Order: sequence, then structure tokens, then C-alpha cells
Amino acid sequence: MNLAANANVALYSSMIVYTLAMLAFSWHLSARAPHVAEARTRAYEREGVLVGSGAPSRGSSTLPDAAELPEHESAKSRQRGNIALMLTYLATALLLAAVLMRGLAVSRPPWGNMYEFATAAASAVGLAFCLLAKKNNWQWLGVFIVTPILLVLGLAVAVLYTDAGELMPALKSYWLGIHVSVAFIAVAFFTIGFAIGVLYLVRARREQNPDTKPSFIESLPSSASLERTAYSVNMVGFILWTFTLIAGAIWAKQAWGAYWQWDPKEIWTFVIWTVYAAYMHSRATAGVDHRKSMYLALTGFVCVIVNFTLVNLVSTFVGMHNYSGM
Repeated sequence: MNLAANANVALYSSMIVYTLAMLAFSWHLSARAPHVAEARTRAYEREGVLVGSGAPSRGSSTLPDAAELPEHESAKSRQRGNIALMLTYLATALLLAAVLMRGLAVSRPPWGNMYEFATAAASAVGLAFCLLAKKNNWQWLGVFIVTPILLVLGLAVAVLYTDAGELMPALKSYWLGIHVSVAFIAVAFFTIGFAIGVLYLVRARREQNPDTKPSFIESLPSSASLERTAYSVNMVGFILWTFTLIAGAIWAKQAWGAYWQWDPKEIWTFVIWTVYAAYMHSRATAGVDHRKSMYLALTGFVCVIVNFTLVNLVSTFVGMHNYSGM
């Protein structure tokens, strides 16, 4: 069996293990939620007794963040979370092996068409999450990261698959390994930032309008903590995307003789940079509601999706970056 076939087997195997990880993360949240909700209720009561003015609001920043205090989590929940993380590590290792074998099969960086873009980007998201999850106790985030990875891999296999082959002449440059790989890493951070940003908005809404029936929402970190985390993750992605934009311009100069060609891919790369720059500026401006700023970040990620899908696949956007292989 050749390397390309082995790469396909590893990819299918990773999808199976990611599916198990997704189920395990859901299993983890189901065990975590009741205990964390109970811990928060006790914290509300304690806080109310201490200040002598009744129970504080659900959004009170003085309350302990149960999701950041492992002692408030049951042993069953921690065990399930660790199982889910182990499965994610295995699935990501299999996916990275698939990407590596695909590259070895064609003796080039394995991102020369949309199928390879999708699988490499998914592996970058998985790797970034694996590196950050254990250190930051992010088991609660797992299902919201693994599920999109599975969707992307499913799309890659069912719709985007392209046989391993040679690169187009314009892509035969060492800049392919630099420009595109950094773009994948940036997208990985944007993806994690997007997931946390959505959870922040949901958590903030629940804090303002508490529900009498506990759910997994109560097991998440506080909205303030989620917002800070999303900002930090998006900042890393923004810095990497800035390098991507600059590196792309340098490569364009070498390949096409000009730094800027008003190509759809170039335009959307700059649009993404502009939207995230607006988010960073809004987030750093005193008096601006963080929720409004977060909507800018979410808009930026929608632009990322457009850049990696429609710009490559829809004929309206066809330009000099027509490398989809479709």
C-alpha cells in the first residue's frame, strides 16, 4: 500500500477517533454541569450572606469561577474529560500522520489544493487545541472544537477529495511552506477564538437572564473570563495573520512581479485583517461594550470561512489564486 493510500486510512481513522472524542466531551459536560451549578449556587448564597444584601446577580464578577476551580468538579467529570482529551490527542496524531504521509507521497508541502488545505487546517486546529487544552483546563471547550474539525474533514472527504499530484507552477516556491503554514496556524487560533466568543455571548446572556433549570452553560467559565480568553486567542491569530498578509505580498512580488494584484484572495485576506484589527481597536477602547466588540471578531471568522471556501470554489471569485484542484 503506498503512502497516499496510507494517508487516507489514517484520515478515516482520525475521523472515527474524533467522533469518539466528541461523544466523550459531551459525556463530560453532562457529568460536569450539575456539580458546577451546585457549586455556583453555594457561592451565590455565601456571597449574599457575606455582603448582607441578598443574593448577588448571576453576572457578579466577585463570584468564584467554578469552571476554573477543579475542586468543584466531580471525579467522574474529570475522568470523562481526561478520556476525551486522550482521544483528541490520538485523533490529532492520526490526522497529522495523514497530512505528513500525503506530503511524503508527493514530495512537497501537502497543501496544494482544497482537499489538502482542509485537512491541514483541521490538523492545525486540533494541534492548537491539544497544546492549550490540558494546560488551561479546557475540557469544557472540547466538543465545540472537535465538532467543527469533524465537519471540515467530512467535507474534505465527501466533496473536496483530490488525488495526490504535482503542484501548479506558481506554487513551486519555498514561500508555500512559510506563507500557507502560518495562515493555517492563524486560522487555528481564530477558530478557537470563535468558539470561545460564541460561548461568551451565550454565557453573558444567561448571566443577565438566569434560567431556573441548570444546564451545561452554568458549567462554563464566567462571561468575563471567556471574553478575556477569546481576546487573547484572537490576538495571537491576528499577529500571525499579519505575517500571513505580509508574506503573501512578498511571494506575489516574486511570482507575479507586483506586491498587490487586487486578486480576490488578496482582497479577502486584507478584509480579514481589517475586521480583526477593528475588533482589537474596539476591545481596547474604553467604554465600548465587549459584546459589541465580540460581534466584530465573529464577523472576522465568517470572513475567514468565505476566504477558504467561496473564494476558492465559486467562479465569481476566480483569480490568480485558483488552486482549489476542483
